[in-house]
Amino acid sequence: MRQLEIENELRDLVSRIITQVELSTSQGRFDVNLSLEDALIPILRTAYNLPKLVNLNRRQKNFPGIDLGDDHDRVAFQVTSTTSLEKVKKTLTTFMDNQFFNTFDELFVLTLTKKQSSYSQAPLDQITQDRFAFIAQRHVIDLSDVLAKVAGLRLPAQERVLRDLKIILGDVKAYLDFTSSSQPLSHVLTTNLIQLRPPTTLYVAEVALDYEQVIREARLSLGFKKHSAGKSLSVKLALLLNGCEDDAWVRFENRIFAFDDIARSGLVAVVDAGSIETINFEDLLASGEEDNVNLAKQLLAAYVKQALKPHSVFFYREDRCFLFKPHDHDDAQRKEMWIGKKTSTRRVYERVFSKSDPAKIAYHVHLAFDLSYVPIAGVWYAMVVPSWIYTYDGHRKSRFHDKLLSKQKRLEFNQTVRNIVRFLAYFLGSTDMPGEDGRLFGNLIELTCDDALVEGQPLGVDSNEEDCDEG
Repeated sequence: MRQLEIENELRDLVSRIITQVELSTSQGRFDVNLSLEDALIPILRTAYNLPKLVNLNRRQKNFPGIDLGDDHDRVAFQVTSTTSLEKVKKTLTTFMDNQFFNTFDELFVLTLTKKQSSYSQAPLDQITQDRFAFIAQRHVIDLSDVLAKVAGLRLPAQERVLRDLKIILGDVKAYLDFTSSSQPLSHVLTTNLIQLRPPTTLYVAEVALDYEQVIREARLSLGFKKHSAGKSLSVKLALLLNGCEDDAWVRFENRIFAFDDIARSGLVAVVDAGSIETINFEDLLASGEEDNVNLAKQLLAAYVKQALKPHSVFFYREDRCFLFKPHDHDDAQRKEMWIGKKTSTRRVYERVFSKSDPAKIAYHVHLAFDLSYVPIAGVWYAMVVPSWIYTYDGHRKSRFHDKLLSKQKRLEFNQTVRNIVRFLAYFLGSTDMPGEDGRLFGNLIELTCDDALVEGQPLGVDSNEEDCDEG
């Protein structure tokens, strides 16, 4: 049953993404693929088994002819919203002129809209002249072809692709809003993007651990039962052995990166104190290196996870999202106050009792949300996507979760979802997460009637919109 639901959701998302891209191209905006190059990488890595696939434009600005490449497995992709034969010929000509066939054995032209039913092979053969194998029927693909590859994967991999496609759909919609035409709008549009102001100073230090000794001590003191552990888990175990539960750090190339001063935190117990130095966080994005950008995203994610814990908002690993829990285990309900046009309350957690046995808990309802971190034009944004998690004990997902979630989604209208996003933006903005200007989370991004991107009031919406008292 879950397999069928995943397949249906995948088809629906691909169809919606294609529709959004077609809308963009019909308006003459053919550069929407620029907003999707990075987002497509994890999907193509999974579907085509290319673990080292990277954005070549990060290595070299305006990389000629191709966008993504895995020079280990020797496969390249050109991502385009144009489906014509001329576009394929142009891509292939640039590929051959630059002799990329010495680096890549296979080239795919991935169209973000539905590809043509057929392409003439003869003009393509004239370009390759037997120096490179490019078969239009095989190598010109669209998102439906990628989906066919995903259909053959195991369920966990399909679920990862489903999450990535949801992010892509949000990216396309955000990109269309960001680059909308200059035609005047009749009202203010509120996106689900929140501007971030990360701390500018980043602390870095060399890890100084005997990993085998850490594992031995963790077995004795923490009840750790595995025979081995990865380096990051070993660092976590070492911190726990030293009484530090801080998760606001990232290990990369045997170094610890953190926004908090390592010398003044529990992290000092696992590093060489003499190696501590500072770098500018903005330099990670400015470098254009994919590893650095991913490191920046991981740092933001780790920082937010740690900061939300004291507020009883925890990261739910199974669905890779956050969910609200009660402040006290015995609380049957949790409400949070927020301010829009008026002071309101939002129910973020509730116990639901069985109708047949009122003394028995049927399930727990948790407001949940996904956060993904997106750099646009050198500025960081958090994209917030609300949802719900249903558990049977406050921790583990109820076996009725999918059914209950589907029912809840049918009850939610655009206005309902918009109000939840506004509440989450208010909650995150008022939570103590120090950033460059005092707070990490800024305001929801609005598009005004003249299409200028502005940072409006945190809860600014259409003039006829009313705050919703309960979720």
